[in-house]
Amino acid sequence: MSLTIQRVIGIGVLVLAMVGVALWQVRAQRAMVQWDPVEARNANQPIPVRTVKVDKKDREETIGGTAVTMPARIATITIPMSSSEVAERTVKTVTSWPGSLVKQGQTIIEFEPALFQQVVRERDATLSQANKELDAMQKLFAQKAASGLQLETAKVDVETAKLKLDLAKRDLDLTVIHSPVDGVVEEVNVVPQGQVGGNSTLAVVTQLDPIYVQMDYPMERLDSLKLGQTAEIVLDAFPQDTFTGKVTRIAPVVSTKSRVLPVTLEIPNPANRIKAGIAGFVRIKSAKSGATAVPTVAVIKKDQKSMVVCVENSRAKMREVRTGAVIHEGEIEILDGVKPGEEVVVYGQKDVREDDVVNVDWAQWTHRSDLAPQH
Repeated sequence: MSLTIQRVIGIGVLVLAMVGVALWQVRAQRAMVQWDPVEARNANQPIPVRTVKVDKKDREETIGGTAVTMPARIATITIPMSSSEVAERTVKTVTSWPGSLVKQGQTIIEFEPALFQQVVRERDATLSQANKELDAMQKLFAQKAASGLQLETAKVDVETAKLKLDLAKRDLDLTVIHSPVDGVVEEVNVVPQGQVGGNSTLAVVTQLDPIYVQMDYPMERLDSLKLGQTAEIVLDAFPQDTFTGKVTRIAPVVSTKSRVLPVTLEIPNPANRIKAGIAGFVRIKSAKSGATAVPTVAVIKKDQKSMVVCVENSRAKMREVRTGAVIHEGEIEILDGVKPGEEVVVYGQKDVREDDVVNVDWAQWTHRSDLAPQH
């Protein structure tokens, strides 16, 4: 091959390469106009955007608050004033001390019963005598030897004697003090051979199974709170454990200062492992169906406002929205501003302006026939 022919072929290849590069540049420029918002605006073409339709989603949120454990019940055991001349009781034995586990009905304290037994016998005899006098008075009244007033007085004497006997029996029963609940003895304020007067506090029994947890529930999330909801509780004394409880009580009044509502949860507590007064943190899960949601990337901040770009008749429209909690990863609840079925921009939203003409055909401007617009 001659040198001249080689040169001609070389020049031809170079020209073809230059033409190919030029065509590629033209095509690239056209593509830039199609998918780059800035280039599209400069070329006075529709702004390429990608949209999704606003949809309703089921939302599950977790609401947390500080908490402290407290007893299910606190039984304070006192003894009333004696109905007789016996002013003080002598402690016979104490069978349970602070920290002791007790069952309902189990004996905690016993008093010397002799004096109270004597009072019961005396009042029983008094009642027997009153009944005899009533019988005699009824016979006299039938013979018109006694007045109606005398008969009524005899009847009153019988009823009075019955009442005093019942009170004496109550005093005798109270010489043995039983636990009113299953629990742990918190206080015992008597000792054997000690003297105890009426209205004295003898002991305090605390029920810890189940144990209650009082949570400070945020006022702003009251719409998600209901009885029976399950909760996860982490206590400072057991940082490696997560306890499960349920909402059993909801207070009727919110604290205006702290903006929280006291909520009581119940936790099974076999063997009284959890004690009262332990601080912790509670997480309550709640589900809300039909929450309006959009991808989080659709929401942009502008002048301290949350905005989205909607598409109406192929034009961009800025909307202020009020956002709620994150529903799922990448999705956020919209409380106000858009409705299900409307289209919001998720690509290009930062580059469009109010009333811009937009191109929402994702497959067209990306030249990807396998991609369809998300609806």
